[in-house]
Amino acid sequence: MVLRHCARDHAVAFGWGVAEATVFFVVPDAWTSYLALRRPGRGFATTASATAGALLGGSVVHGWAARTPPERSADLARRIPAISVAMVAKVDRQMSEHGLPALMIGPFTGTPYKLYARSAGVQGLGLPGFLTWSVPTRMTRFVMVTGAVGALASVARRSGITDPGRGLSRLPWMTPERAEKAVFLVEWGAFYTWFFRSVGRE
Repeated sequence: MVLRHCARDHAVAFGWGVAEATVFFVVPDAWTSYLALRRPGRGFATTASATAGALLGGSVVHGWAARTPPERSADLARRIPAISVAMVAKVDRQMSEHGLPALMIGPFTGTPYKLYARSAGVQGLGLPGFLTWSVPTRMTRFVMVTGAVGALASVARRSGITDPGRGLSRLPWMTPERAEKAVFLVEWGAFYTWFFRSVGRE
């Protein structure tokens, strides 16, 4: 049973990593951090699978962009939720000015990884170098977010917010597990509210 759950956790993380690196707009650290609510080690372990999935998805986008006219790939990219023409152009400028190290900007600005994969392909930046830079940029982001959510869940437990009969759990239908999930949803809801209202409107 444990092995089956472990395999499922990693499969979801990997698939989510592929999806977000190509066409999906919800980051895979939403999954890895969910696992870390009660089992931080379990969440951290799946960040490796999410990174592997991101590399595969990034490779696909890189190869596709290298064979596609820049205007065409930019037009398709901006159709993904929260990606604008200005955002695509900004990433192109970053990659033109800084090369592959520009990938380090993305995790700290909320800029989708897929745009860097596209830009690297368009600008003829080699796939091996792109993947080499992708590992620390993706892994750092996934580990930081997963750890932060796990730590906040731990703080919530220590403060009594999710304890039976205390905090949120005073509500008759709110179990400690539901209280933790409520905190998780508020955290990610706040992130995506900011993302769609700020980053996604560039």
